[in-house]
Amino acid sequence: MYILGVSAYYHDSAAALIKDGKVIAAAEEERFTRVKHDNSFPFNAIDFCLRYAGIAINDVKYVAFYEKPLRKFERIIQTFVETYPFSYIPFWRAIPDWIINKLTIKSTIRKKLGYRGKILFVPHHEAHAASTFYPSPFNKAAILTVDGVGEWKTVGLYIGNRSDILPLKEIHFPSSLGLLYSTFTAFLGFKVNEDEWKVMGLAAYGKPRYYEKFKKIVDVDEDGSFSLNMKYFAFRESFRMWSKEIEKLFGRPRKPEDKINQKHADIAASLQKITEEIYIKILNHLYSLTRVKNLCIAGGVALNAVANGKIYSQTPFKRVFIQGAAGDSGAALGAALFVYHYLLRKKRNFVQRHLYFGPAYSNKYIKNFLDKVGAKYEFLEDSELIQKVATLLAKNKVVGWFRGRMEFGPRALGARSILANPKPKWMKDRVNEIKRRETFRPFAGSVLQEKVHEYFEVPERNHYSPFMIFAFKVKKEKRKNISAITHVDGTCRIQTVNSKDNGIYYDLIKEFYNITKIPVILNTSFNLRGEPIVCRPEEAYEDFIKTNMDYLVLENYLTYR
Repeated sequence: MYILGVSAYYHDSAAALIKDGKVIAAAEEERFTRVKHDNSFPFNAIDFCLRYAGIAINDVKYVAFYEKPLRKFERIIQTFVETYPFSYIPFWRAIPDWIINKLTIKSTIRKKLGYRGKILFVPHHEAHAASTFYPSPFNKAAILTVDGVGEWKTVGLYIGNRSDILPLKEIHFPSSLGLLYSTFTAFLGFKVNEDEWKVMGLAAYGKPRYYEKFKKIVDVDEDGSFSLNMKYFAFRESFRMWSKEIEKLFGRPRKPEDKINQKHADIAASLQKITEEIYIKILNHLYSLTRVKNLCIAGGVALNAVANGKIYSQTPFKRVFIQGAAGDSGAALGAALFVYHYLLRKKRNFVQRHLYFGPAYSNKYIKNFLDKVGAKYEFLEDSELIQKVATLLAKNKVVGWFRGRMEFGPRALGARSILANPKPKWMKDRVNEIKRRETFRPFAGSVLQEKVHEYFEVPERNHYSPFMIFAFKVKKEKRKNISAITHVDGTCRIQTVNSKDNGIYYDLIKEFYNITKIPVILNTSFNLRGEPIVCRPEEAYEDFIKTNMDYLVLENYLTYR
């Protein structure tokens, strides 16, 4: 049985295909259109999923959409009525998109895809919950979903038990932890639904001097329930996220072209502190409701790696699974899994240990391309390639690494990555220059599974964290060995790597360890600022040529200048 999950029309549109409950293909639309965070209907991603499976659209038993559009439109109408006349212009500008696209999803699937089977609409937060619980290793778990907003819900507390996901509590729009974070992402001159992790990185450079001011704009109870004071926000009735009252509290907002100063870092630190406080209180309350020590989390806020790193020390949860594609792209996967397990009552038979669900390209395809563009290259067998690239990394060369199936979700996990030696402190600036990123942004590290406890303050020996979604403190005595990826607050976002799940990528890090005695490498996504992660060899080569990256690996071909 094939089920196709689809998310579209907000941000990070995606498609995911499951076969008998197992994920076989998934990708974001942006990777094919090259429009970052593309929110259009994911025709290209759907086409990839079907081609990968070798099936036609009508071999799919169900198409599952990741939210209920009519319920969401109900919220839009009610918000318009409550905020009229201030919301008049934004509302009428939004209506054409609703009429043409968002309320005609079934028609789009029928007419443009030619699909004749059953179409089901899954509530947004249930899709998030399904995306993290069903692929988890737990038969029973507490579940938290937290994001900007679905139809009405912004936070959902659940308990998962085998094929059931049962709701416990929820928080509704306009009170939203995701929208709070996005409001200040915009206030600090960054892009909403795109640059929130820039704010998270900037927070480490500041002090939470504005924390008491944040307590004026968001009221938090001991159980983690919260409400935004809407006199400080304008996202319901205008094109701007905040009202003039925010500027009275915090002063002039930063323009994108303004230089970042200490005040901006302090605002980011204060925002991160209040976010973590709410997050941890919600989780502790969730535990009090469930008394289950297994935890699953999804939703855009679940990508806050710094907050995630504190779950083990500040809550009673002992085992935590966070969907690596925690945002709306992952909800496409969740919609499909919700239909299979919750609606059809099928038993669970899949544990997600990686996110390599995208396209791959053969050596033959790559050789033809490299010959066509006149590239300089050499072909190396896997063992030769590992030895050569590990040696290059040890010599402080920066290498683009393009191997196997592309990752699903926002993180590069060793399939579409830029790799470097984590030891020299200056390497951070070098790679930021290559990627054309802001200098304050930190880099993640890929670490050998069996060595993670030697370098990081993880909750257990051989801690398993495959999706680069937790930030942990770097042990003080090891910071000199990985100074390029140790953030100013002493943390590092990590990806644990093992032979079974990561194959040749594990072998590469192991060889780097053999040479340097450092079991960690700097790993960042293979893209330049403003671009999606590369999907095809052509895009990888173009980025290689446009920058001063030293080498490029395309499957078994080592390309150089």
